[in-house]
Amino acid sequence: MSKSKKIKPRVPEGEAIVDQPELTMEELNDSFKKRMWEYRQFAKQILKEKNLKDNSKILEIGPGPGWISIILVKLKPTLNIIGLEISEDMIRIANENKINENIGDKIQFILGDAKNMVDIKDDFFDAVISHDSLHHWENPISVFDEIHRVVKKDGIICIKDGRRDISLSAKLVFNILKVFISKTLSYYWKTSIMAGYTPRELKNILDHSKLKDKYEIKTDLFDLLVYSK
Repeated sequence: MSKSKKIKPRVPEGEAIVDQPELTMEELNDSFKKRMWEYRQFAKQILKEKNLKDNSKILEIGPGPGWISIILVKLKPTLNIIGLEISEDMIRIANENKINENIGDKIQFILGDAKNMVDIKDDFFDAVISHDSLHHWENPISVFDEIHRVVKKDGIICIKDGRRDISLSAKLVFNILKVFISKTLSYYWKTSIMAGYTPRELKNILDHSKLKDKYEIKTDLFDLLVYSK
């Protein structure tokens, strides 16, 4: 009988990404710009597979520098998006990017905590999305409960994040790619992987939330994807 794969314990990364002496948000934003293809694919996936209607209201949790929201509005200008971000430093960068991209008032980046969205009404959003934010949530069950509350009954949920149980093939890809980025960014990429969940852990979290039986989990080499059914 083959031995089961041993997975290292999860190492939480903390919620807010803020300016650090070794890495400012401007520097981090420059690195995120190199991932535009990935962000565009995620945005297209939302628009294509979930068929968002004109004037839909979208909540993006943890938008960071805001590129996914910006791309969504460029692809479908009728959308209205709120980016809920816990880091004031990230909001600064997201607003700068929004101005530079001439998006106007179609996106609002606001300071807030996704596990307690007290200022947002029930059944308000047509879609709730998130990309590379889940591993930062200190209380993911509470966040999923709030997502369940603020999204419409027939609304869309699409949450994508890295997985911790990456395969040997994924580790090989990581070791190749890290040669092309700074040591600081390589370090933060690794800590993000270690803060991620396995499919089984994520299923357990969702099954203890109000989204139980209302989701499906898809996986690929590096990521987990939570879809509403």
